[in-house]
Amino acid sequence: MKRLAWAGITLAVAAGVAVLAVWLLRGGEGPTRAQSETVEMGIDPEVTGNTATTLGALEACVRLDVPAPAFDSVSDYNIDVYVRGDTEAPLAYDARVTYDASRVHIARPGTDTLVKMPGAANFSEALPDSDGTFVAATVYLTGGPGIGGDGTLVRLGLDIGGSGLLTFDLVPAPTSAYASAIDAPHPLATRTAHLAVNEDCPPGERGATAGPIPEERGTQAPPTPNPLLELERLRQEEAPKPKFEGVLNGIRLYPTDAEAAAQRKWACTGAGGQGVEHPPMSAVVGTPMEIVPTYLPPGAEETIPPAFPPVVCKGTVAYVERDWGIRGKGDFYIIRYQGERAIDVDAPAERLSAATVGGKPAVLVKPLVEGYDYSTVILAEDFGITVVAAFGLPLEETIKIAEGLK
Repeated sequence: MKRLAWAGITLAVAAGVAVLAVWLLRGGEGPTRAQSETVEMGIDPEVTGNTATTLGALEACVRLDVPAPAFDSVSDYNIDVYVRGDTEAPLAYDARVTYDASRVHIARPGTDTLVKMPGAANFSEALPDSDGTFVAATVYLTGGPGIGGDGTLVRLGLDIGGSGLLTFDLVPAPTSAYASAIDAPHPLATRTAHLAVNEDCPPGERGATAGPIPEERGTQAPPTPNPLLELERLRQEEAPKPKFEGVLNGIRLYPTDAEAAAQRKWACTGAGGQGVEHPPMSAVVGTPMEIVPTYLPPGAEETIPPAFPPVVCKGTVAYVERDWGIRGKGDFYIIRYQGERAIDVDAPAERLSAATVGGKPAVLVKPLVEGYDYSTVILAEDFGITVVAAFGLPLEETIKIAEGLK
């Protein structure tokens, strides 16, 4: 579905932190070891001797003296997320590092999430500092695998803003958190570590090192079925099916790669960049193109400015967009298009349905797997169409957003 058809900008539907789909279909490629073999991912607060292929002593706690700690977005110290117990090269990982955000932030300069996986697609991100979570998620979409053996997966730069005993936990993703080139997802053991800022470590942790990988305690078996495996399976199953092309509930739908003659006709059609303006959002206030939601999912925070500014063609407001992120879940956007009631949708007929939403004719586009794909509502309007598309939300929640639009 194109968000700005006049510019040829196509919405890239990415799975965000749901990054483990690609390697899940490799099960038939040669011999595999027992999937019950546990791999450990943990935090090492002392990085001396750690590289992509080696691990120094795995400390439980390290004292760090920082005169007058204060946040300045600069890395004061490094810790590592490591992996051990797998001789094969990693293909993907997905985990969260949690910490006390009142005393430490993740500094982008000084953070490297591709230590063991050079050239991989990086979905890692620090959630808002108040959240105290760093999403560490990387996968080889092409190329790879990474560098095998025990070693550092991620090196985190820490911006220290306060004294005290800092705890760093590693929380595996709800789906499988680590996979290597040969194995299916491993059962996972995790290990916590502490950083004592301007004070001593607890007596029991002074000089302590990590012991053997636990076989049961702290392990997480790969969940079955894995929704990411199901998503990739369904995508491959759907790929050869013809995309719907025609009119449904008064809205004309066509494939994204349709010929220019089949694409939506609107004020920008044929403009060729002439007479195209980008006014501020205030210019659409009070017009039918203004986007005013009365319902937002819990945790939704608007992106300011939006991904694309309003578009005016030949004096007509042709395009308006607003975007929101949903902490820990996904994101959604609302777009209004002036002109023909038409839109590109790459989906077969079985995922489309006609409905009435907020008293208006609508087309619903079901996600392949709820929570791991886009759900979409397309509303017929007097001026054209409104599109509500949400990644990570069930279709029912997307409908609620659309129903609450003024």
